[in-house]
Amino acid sequence: MPDDTITLETTRATRERAEIELAVAALHPERFGLRRHRDGWRKSIPGLGNVVFAPLGWQHAQCASYDLVDCIREPLDALRFVVRLQARVWGMPPEELVPVNILAILPDTGGSVLVAYREELGFNADGWLGFAIAAGGRSGTLVSHMLGVREEQRGTRDLGWHLKLLQGYEALRAGHRSAIWTFDPMRGANARLNLEKLGATVRELTLDKYGVLRSDLYGNVPSDRFTAYWDLVSATTHGRLEDVRTERYLGPDPEMVRNLPEITPNNADRLAKSAPAAARYQIPADIDALMIEDAGRANAWRSEMRTALSPFMTIKSSRAAATDAPPIEIGVDLRPGAYDVVAFATDVRAAADRDNWYVLRRRGGEG
Repeated sequence: MPDDTITLETTRATRERAEIELAVAALHPERFGLRRHRDGWRKSIPGLGNVVFAPLGWQHAQCASYDLVDCIREPLDALRFVVRLQARVWGMPPEELVPVNILAILPDTGGSVLVAYREELGFNADGWLGFAIAAGGRSGTLVSHMLGVREEQRGTRDLGWHLKLLQGYEALRAGHRSAIWTFDPMRGANARLNLEKLGATVRELTLDKYGVLRSDLYGNVPSDRFTAYWDLVSATTHGRLEDVRTERYLGPDPEMVRNLPEITPNNADRLAKSAPAAARYQIPADIDALMIEDAGRANAWRSEMRTALSPFMTIKSSRAAATDAPPIEIGVDLRPGAYDVVAFATDVRAAADRDNWYVLRRRGGEG
């Protein structure tokens, strides 16, 4: 190998190491009020007391925990309890949960299993607060699979945000430079966490990512999913996290968002051809409440979203010659789009009157 090539490779490696070191410092848990506690972290959170954030691995099959079944304690280990929590949060059948033997090896992939619990109660049915599950890989990108928070704690105290911060920190330490995960575009709370509080960007929409899910949370609906991309070494990401930590970040101005052209199923093709720098797309104020009040309208909105966003975003879908095609004939269709979802705005005009908007920006645009 010529000397100039060796020098170039050395320079590139040095630069990448410097980027990772800066990113590790920017996402270091102590910046966000967490303190090292054995192999994990601890933080005092108002209303909860000391909250422990702990990484789990194969060794936690030897960690005693318990679930409550008909108000009776059922002893089980910590990994099996995480499986129970997946079922509790999403209401999925056993075959769609991450099993113990996979949870045990995820840290070996460069991934992680993180749990949060009240220190005084422990990681069990009484004390658990949340969990996050992710797999690593040779791509340099962490693939986050699940993030769950105890129902009565959702939307309060930023438990999900803290879990994602730690997940990102551990990903950097494992050699990853970015993370990706999917989420339901209809869920505003998830959008706010991912786009606003973490600073991730959505680059694509996958149609029926997981087939038709059988879930108490989602219902038996198509599993169209946004893919969030989180650049862990970006100064922009670090700045957003710092602004959120110090409460300087206010999010998009709802009035400015309202001034953007609105994407609808009826105008999507025409509007996309005009190539605006930015546009907005509305989702329900509360998809779960809408499912209860008018399931037909909720499901129709999901179908309308496909029509509205397809001319703008990169779309992935399954390709098959027939519905009964064998595996070898199933592929992936990729239709590139020119827009990313870069922000999420909520305009609350009254207690029962809330508008939720995604902001789409054309790559290279000024919007």
